[in-house]
Amino acid sequence: MLFAHSRIGRYCRYLFLKVTGRLPVSQTRLRELWALEDRIGYRFRDWDLLNQALTHKSYSNEVLKDTRKHYERIEFLGDSVLDMIISHMLMNKYPESDEGELSKRRSSLVNTRRLAQIATDFCLGAYLLLGKGEEQTLGRSKNSILSCAYEALIGAVYLDSSFSGARTVIRAHFGPLIGGKVKKYVYRDFKSRLQEYVQSTYKTVPEYTLISESGPPHEKEFEICITINGKQYGTGKGKNKKEAQQHAAAEALKQLGA
Repeated sequence: MLFAHSRIGRYCRYLFLKVTGRLPVSQTRLRELWALEDRIGYRFRDWDLLNQALTHKSYSNEVLKDTRKHYERIEFLGDSVLDMIISHMLMNKYPESDEGELSKRRSSLVNTRRLAQIATDFCLGAYLLLGKGEEQTLGRSKNSILSCAYEALIGAVYLDSSFSGARTVIRAHFGPLIGGKVKKYVYRDFKSRLQEYVQSTYKTVPEYTLISESGPPHEKEFEICITINGKQYGTGKGKNKKEAQQHAAAEALKQLGA
């Protein structure tokens, strides 16, 4: 079930943690987290984990003074969990589709723009903890931040419950989206195009390596390079790793004449 705990059970747990002095966040913040739980259809056992999934690195640095208490590590996990579960859903939905078609469909569902839209549907931006710089530059509405926060949310659900719990949530969020035609913008997914080309031509896969990470927390820039069979073919920069990978893939395709 999406709601693993009843409202009464949730409140009883809150009272227990409060009495024992183990409440992880303020009561005001906790009410906000409960509202988000009701939106996404999942109730957390560990509210501190949910709070961390909504904490941007800028807030962690400026307010918490703890460079580890933010969502990036959980986002890393959520990205993988999301890819795996969506892939499984697509394989079940389209048993006759080959790898290339499945890859395109997955890219139409798991990309910065789509994830940011889902995050917006759940008003995820309103629950984020951001530093002053990100607040001033309207970080709550940035696709890059919203998509990363959603992946962190999925990672938090996985850690809080299990693979089965994450699968239930993802199915509820993505089920209505699976079944439509592949959008045209999918074919501008340079990373998927490069993957297909390299696999068919070189019988291997491209490797993505982070070269550098620079800039303040609210204006990060990442640089990625691509190697194929040990040879470098392209580099790209972006405001997040996925954007940098897309730019690097586009450059690699150009160098390969593809």
